This record gives sequence, structure tokens and C-alpha cells, in this order.
Amino acid sequence: MSLRLLREQPTPPVAFLSRDQNNTIAGGVGIVVVSLVGLTLLSRWMIRICRPNEMLVVTGSRSNQGSQGFKGYRVVANGGWTFVKPVLETARRMDVTLQPVLVEVKNAYSNGGTPLNIQAIANVKVSTDPDVRNNAIERFLGRDPREIIQVAQENLEGNLRSVLAQLTPEEVNEDRLRFAEQIAKDVGDDLRRLGLQLDTLKIQSVSDDVDYLNSISRRRVAQIVRDAEIAEAEAIGQAERV
Repeated sequence: MSLRLLREQPTPPVAFLSRDQNNTIAGGVGIVVVSLVGLTLLSRWMIRICRPNEMLVVTGSRSNQGSQGFKGYRVVANGGWTFVKPVLETARRMDVTLQPVLVEVKNAYSNGGTPLNIQAIANVKVSTDPDVRNNAIERFLGRDPREIIQVAQENLEGNLRSVLAQLTPEEVNEDRLRFAEQIAKDVGDDLRRLGLQLDTLKIQSVSDDVDYLNSISRRRVAQIVRDAEIAEAEAIGQAERV
């Protein structure tokens, strides 16, 4: 009996939304979607992420640069990020990757007056050191990287000539590592003033047009042969005496 009564009870009516209600819901969903898209685009426009191989320079507002004082820009480095105010601020990127610099000098006079030809290769980059990077920003921001290479090359060549004038051809040719270290030491302060950093410097070749280095090599070979012959003769003499 109870089952029959349950079956005979009327089914409750299904509630349907009116057209106006459907339009209202659709409009609300559309507004939410448009708002999310707008916020995403605005965030992508305002947020700037700095890659590890660059510095981000945001101009348009003053910032405290520590020992450098207040500047009309702020710097983001080492993969950081920042908000950029639309219209009021501008973000520009500055490459800090290593740049190979070929250094060549010809007929540069060494100590003693012998002209030498030196070829070296250096790796130079824009410094990210907070105490140095502002020098690079104020000199090279927005400039072609080739201009940075040219400036570094001219400074390296000048310092190479200066160090070379203090050393004899024998010292340059025999201890190229010491020669390179002395150049790197002397050029370091000049590059820091430019906001640059020298990572490595290697002397690839040392030569001359007057055959001085070759004559030194021949003399040394002859001396080694002579010393060997003298030692051999002394050994034979001692053996005969025994």
C-alpha cells in the first residue's frame, strides 16, 4: 500500500530559468572572462622579468643605488623581476654575456728596443657588480655591443703596449702567463671605470720581424748541445781515468 502511494505522488515541476536570467548569467560570465584576460595582458605589460644573462634598467623614477647615490633609474639583475608603471616608466635590457675580444699589436717596443708582434684573446663583459654597473649603464645603455668590444679592445691594446715596454723579449716569450696577468692587473681599473669586467686574457703568439726571438732560440739550442757535448766528454774522461 505504501509503495502504491509513493508511486502515485506527483513529480515536482522542473524549474526553468527565464531568458532574462540566462542573459544575466551569460553576461556575468563574459565580464569575468574579459576581466581575467585584461588583467593577464596588463600584468604581462607591467611585469618585467630579467633573464640571468642581462640587466634590466627601468628609467622614469628615482631610486637609491647605495654607494652610488640616487639615480634616475633602478636596476634589476640576476633573474629578478619588477613592476613597470605604464607611460611613466620604461624598461630596457642590457646584455651581460661574455664577448670575445681579439687584441693585436704590431711593432710594439719591448724593454731594450726590440719591436714585437703580440696576439691575444680576451673575454670581456658588462659588470653586474652594484659598485660598477652604473658606469656601464651610463655609457653603453642602448649602444651596439660592437661598440663595447671596440672600447675594451682599445684599452687592452694600450695597456698591453705599456706592460710590454717594461719587459724584455725573453721575459715576454718565456713567461706568457705572467705577461697576461700583468696586463689584466693594469687594465682592470680602466675597465671598471667603464663598467666592464675582464674575465680571461690569454697570449696566443709572440713574434718579431727582425728574427730576434728565433736567434735566441737558436743560441739556446746551440748552448744546450754544447753543454751536452762537454758533459759527455767529461764522462768519457772520467771513465778512461778509472
